[in-house]
Amino acid sequence: MKHNSREFFKPCNCRSVGECSHNMTAEIEALEACVKHFEGSMRNKLKFEYMQGKSGWDDPNWTTEEIKDRIREQLEKGNWVNVANFAMFAWNKEGG
Repeated sequence: MKHNSREFFKPCNCRSVGECSHNMTAEIEALEACVKHFEGSMRNKLKFEYMQGKSGWDDPNWTTEEIKDRIREQLEKGNWVNVANFAMFAWNKEGG
């Protein structure tokens, strides 16, 4: 599901978060909702892959360069959730 600011109408009668200049928390709320939804997609993908027998995301022998290669592959395919998951692996490997 795609999220955008139009989904977060406010009772102030502004048409959208992007046009509201007096409700400073509206944009933050919209971003938080989008991040929460994306995080759920990441979690579901990781669970699915684990149930398919994949593991080793935290293997110390897996180099950051190998993870970057996977990110590039997924980026070319447009698999944004996989890009994010591999980015999380690299982030974790380098100390988060």
